[in-house]
Amino acid sequence: MSLGKQKKIGVLISKPTAEYQQDILSSIEQRAASYGYYTLVYSIFGGYGKNELFVRGERMLADLPDFRNLDGLLLCMDTFTDDVVTNRLLERVRMRATCPVVCVRRQYDGYHSVLVDDQNSMEGIVDHLVQEHGYRDFCYVSGPKDHPDAVKRLDCFRRMMAKYDIPLTEDDIFYGDFWRNQGPAAVAELLDIRTDYPDVIVCANDYMAMAVCNALADRGIKVPDEIAVTGFDDARDAETQIPALTSVRVDVAGMGRRAVDMLVGLMKNETVPEIDYVSTQVVCRESCGCRGNREAGAAAAVRKYFESTKVADHNNMQTIFMGIDVENAENMDELNECIYTYIFNNDDFRDFFIVLNDTDWASVEPEDMKTFTDKVHLRTAIQETILLGHVDHVFSREDILPDEYVYDVPCGYYIVPLHFQELCYGYAMINYHDHKAPQAFFQYIITIISNVLERLRINVRMKRLVDKLSSLYVSDVMTGLKNRCGFEEDSQRMYEQVKDSGRTLAIISIDMDNLKGINDNYGHAQGDVALRAIANSIYAACFANEECYRVGGDEFQVLATDYSEDDVKRFYERFDAFLEDYNNRSKRPYMVYASYGHVICRGEENHDLGEWMTMSDDLMYANKTENKKHRSLFREPSEGENI
Repeated sequence: MSLGKQKKIGVLISKPTAEYQQDILSSIEQRAASYGYYTLVYSIFGGYGKNELFVRGERMLADLPDFRNLDGLLLCMDTFTDDVVTNRLLERVRMRATCPVVCVRRQYDGYHSVLVDDQNSMEGIVDHLVQEHGYRDFCYVSGPKDHPDAVKRLDCFRRMMAKYDIPLTEDDIFYGDFWRNQGPAAVAELLDIRTDYPDVIVCANDYMAMAVCNALADRGIKVPDEIAVTGFDDARDAETQIPALTSVRVDVAGMGRRAVDMLVGLMKNETVPEIDYVSTQVVCRESCGCRGNREAGAAAAVRKYFESTKVADHNNMQTIFMGIDVENAENMDELNECIYTYIFNNDDFRDFFIVLNDTDWASVEPEDMKTFTDKVHLRTAIQETILLGHVDHVFSREDILPDEYVYDVPCGYYIVPLHFQELCYGYAMINYHDHKAPQAFFQYIITIISNVLERLRINVRMKRLVDKLSSLYVSDVMTGLKNRCGFEEDSQRMYEQVKDSGRTLAIISIDMDNLKGINDNYGHAQGDVALRAIANSIYAACFANEECYRVGGDEFQVLATDYSEDDVKRFYERFDAFLEDYNNRSKRPYMVYASYGHVICRGEENHDLGEWMTMSDDLMYANKTENKKHRSLFREPSEGENI
């Protein structure tokens, strides 16, 4: 059964290789499998800098899922940073999804939700800081002013300050971006206007807290001896930060499991609460002033640093090597061999697929490559870590993946668009053993593949253009026959092929009769009509592997290998019959005729090609002289006829 016909839960999420996303996705996939559902994770990696064309390509994600064919849908919309793709996805969901929908960590009207209890999220950490450490002077680093989670956490913090009668002004608050890059700015804004240090800086997430710790260290300010710092989320790096970071832990894996439980309950028409709040827990470490084993923490931090550096260096080197190797790929099969060499950098990966749009790269215009096609081609298949060789399996995109590649036991697939800038090529799919989530190298390899697909498309298109130019070089535009350049290229080659092999080459010279008379009396446009009639007659006379040429104004040549005298006679009969039929049907005041002659070249005869050509022309001119004696080249048009 195709993947499109299996029981399945869809997930919309951005940046699947990030820490939070990895944790929640792994738990979602595992929980869904326990209920007998496949998991389809539709994802993007987010934009790069100010590359607007790339961002447009990422927005194609909204067109990828078949929302009407899902049994349930989980929305992790807080992971998206581009409002356009967020709104577009929500619009598609509201218009097309008929299945139950559950929102994770961000609430939307009309849908059930599993949320962090942000409204009470700062209670535990503030209670601890005041009651255990006696802090009374607080500063706060918030997320963006309009971010729902940031707003709720700040509201809770303000409420806790009021509870303990601790003054808090706007000068004590810095609005950050939930990321690592604004530590120095936060410290400067909060400290430079003060005459003394605050007791503690409370941060709305761990990444900003770690950035604040580093910025304080750069100023020579000791944490927690001079200023304590706390975070939120309990990220993986919190424990190995120096000093180890006090944080607020959210049970991310538990949140994923509870989201699936709620969704399955809705699919079974059970009564479930509209909102399920996930509680938080304070994790006390050294940065708030709690005692800890600093030496052990420092050793762990150093060990973690070197491990992460080693992984990053390895991924960087592998990315460079792959980027070099794929430059030699000239087609999909060669690209697949290269992918297979490097795909194993995704630890524990199981399968990898590339599905391309049903698009003719040679002719398609870029403006027609802005979305997915309904019919698609499976062009890369690595299953159970084995490359399956050349594949071109055509199927409907609503099936997602053809039957023979789908496991009987439910598992999870991570599906991402393949695009170069805003040009859509299709999508890629990967899954892992033991319900693991994508790692960083998955993003690197997808980026490289997308770039190579664009290069392959350009190469195919350039080859088509070169072939077209080459064809124009050897083609007669008016008649469609090859021209003199084509004749000169082909004739010597064909003659050399037959000369030493005992085969024959027929050279048939054809010359149109009375072209000058037609041009002088009826104009060159009518002369062109007559020339095309001769060319069409030559085409109609062919019955083997003849090559046909217009080598001059009214001069034509035909080359035919392995022709006998009987074959030439048959050619003449067909040629004359077609011209006779044309003249009978034509209402023009002139007749279209041609004269011809031929030779059959044999390699054992001691003539060069030029001599054979002269003999053929001489016979043609003799035929022309004879034809002039009995052919009437003009006729009077019937009444009412005109040319």
